[in-house]
Amino acid sequence: MSAIVQGDSVRGEPAALAAAAAPVAVPVPPPPCRPGRRPERPGCCLYLGKNDPVEYPDPGLYSQADQIALGNVPDWDNPDIVTNDWSPFRLMPESRITVHNYSSTVSAINTLVHFSISPFGIGMPRTLIASRLVSLAPASQAELLYPLPQAVLQGDQRIGVYIRVEHPTDSNLRNNDGAQVHDGSYTTESGRSFSLAIPVYNDSNFVRQIQLSVMPTDVIATVTPASHVFAPHEQIIATLQVDVPGFLVGSASNIIERAVTVVGRAGTGELVGGATKLLRINN
Repeated sequence: MSAIVQGDSVRGEPAALAAAAAPVAVPVPPPPCRPGRRPERPGCCLYLGKNDPVEYPDPGLYSQADQIALGNVPDWDNPDIVTNDWSPFRLMPESRITVHNYSSTVSAINTLVHFSISPFGIGMPRTLIASRLVSLAPASQAELLYPLPQAVLQGDQRIGVYIRVEHPTDSNLRNNDGAQVHDGSYTTESGRSFSLAIPVYNDSNFVRQIQLSVMPTDVIATVTPASHVFAPHEQIIATLQVDVPGFLVGSASNIIERAVTVVGRAGTGELVGGATKLLRINN
């Protein structure tokens, strides 16, 4: 903004008079209270790349609890636990355990694999036999061998085997525990109608109810009792009755395989355990 100052009258030549009479522009300074503009400074944040989530390993094995959570029928003939040969049904000197890393991107370094056993039955007390470390590349698996004690090999050829997998950064704990508790026979040995005694144990210091149920199968099967209120550390014998229906006809050259599984749950719905009867129908 400029102010116009009118000059005084000046005597002389017309040109000089015109120049003297011309208005003069006088600059006006900015108001003294107006702050000056500060220079812009760069931000304090640094770009560290894409904001991808952190990934973790997922070591585990076939888990009955995981199968139930997924809505599948659980089986205590575990595909990742091999303990018995057939003809006759007998324990192998070493149990073969397969452990997986279900992560396709992250290795599971120093995964701890615990191997425990119990007598045949549901909810039976367990004994830790051995623990081993294994490292698994992404989307890989490893087979571990666990020798059985001689006293076990010379006893009942039906046992329970329990595997627990541990890793400090495991992304999925639901597939860390898997078990195998099974009995097996051909129908030429057991017959097409038979019963199986299954011990059921309350491995707890408290009174609790355990409910037993048979998983869906095309073999006719019932278990009794269906429910029992257990005193602390009480054991009972449940009876599984199996009848092979007439439409399942096998032979020595055409063996039909079936499985009958009994599941035990506490009154709260918590999984106690299970047992599977493997049946090879050859008559």
